[in-house]
Amino acid sequence: MVPIARRNLLSEKGRFAISVAGVAFAVLLILIVLALYRGWSQTGGTFEQLPGQLWVVQRGTSDPFHSVSLVERSKLEAMASVPGVAAVVPVLSRQMTFAAGDTEASARLMALDVPEDLAMSGDLRERYLPPPGKAILDKILSRKTGLGAGDSLSFGAQSLTVERVVASGTEVLAQFVFVDFQDAQRIFGVGDVVNYGMVVLEEGADGRAVGAALVRDDPSLQVFTKEEFAASIRKEIDESFLPVITILLGIGFVVGAAVVGLTIYTATIERTREFGVMKAVGGSPGFLYRIVLSQSAMLTAAGFVIGLGAAWGVAQLAAEAVPEFVTDFQARDIVGVLIASALMAVLASFVPVRRINSIDPAVVFRA
Repeated sequence: MVPIARRNLLSEKGRFAISVAGVAFAVLLILIVLALYRGWSQTGGTFEQLPGQLWVVQRGTSDPFHSVSLVERSKLEAMASVPGVAAVVPVLSRQMTFAAGDTEASARLMALDVPEDLAMSGDLRERYLPPPGKAILDKILSRKTGLGAGDSLSFGAQSLTVERVVASGTEVLAQFVFVDFQDAQRIFGVGDVVNYGMVVLEEGADGRAVGAALVRDDPSLQVFTKEEFAASIRKEIDESFLPVITILLGIGFVVGAAVVGLTIYTATIERTREFGVMKAVGGSPGFLYRIVLSQSAMLTAAGFVIGLGAAWGVAQLAAEAVPEFVTDFQARDIVGVLIASALMAVLASFVPVRRINSIDPAVVFRA
């Protein structure tokens, strides 16, 4: 059964290669779009990775990227005594332009005034807390600007040196530069006003209850959970990007099914006499169907393997050319596309099978 299916497909190697390429392109399209969505959907992940569970902001703030929040530091200091609060970390954050060599670039500066006694893993301190005079860059920003460790950033009269580049890759809309808090105060020139308060809760504390207590007596403030803060940033992507991706995924699936179906149908029709011989000598419809399904499975499997490799390669090349082309290939997506490809193979077998079942064994004896 399998040798017959393989012979049918490989009898014209050029057409087989073109058909495999068509399936591979469909798989590439689906995987790239899925990985691109996964990458973009991580926007806002910085706020989920930081140790704070709650964020105190000025009331009316929609999200960190599209609105400005100004909070008096004294108000945050008073919150430290609220039951369930381990620490309230003042945060400065603002979109800034800076000189990078002979060009200008833009990024979101962020500085955390973390107390020394706050329990914070070494990895988080290395990622978000540079020493005075230093800065930590996101990998996407590094690609965009060409800046790396040892390079200088100039914010007016204040100059900082890049200590290291971190491969966070979560912020596609606006990349972060983490700086020392005192450096940020000099750059921003805002005195005792900060942008946010990052609240670290005690273990077992009820976040909702603590959040309500923090702003109970101050109507000028409001509280977001870190998940809500991140979701507010992703809202624009979810509402505008996801529908487009859904359409592209549908197109990819239709293209793949059409390519497989056309190839299998053609390979079947061209061998009508051979299938007629099989039926004449007692070949059952189930046997003939398995031959067609084997052809479809081999074609789809070859296209999937090539498409998977091509998708990864295209993603790497695209990221080098366009730093914002952030992709995340997840195992569940690859398995899902594999299942979808198998479904393509099954669907593509239906039409040829119906043709086979209608073959009259007498066709073998015609001139």
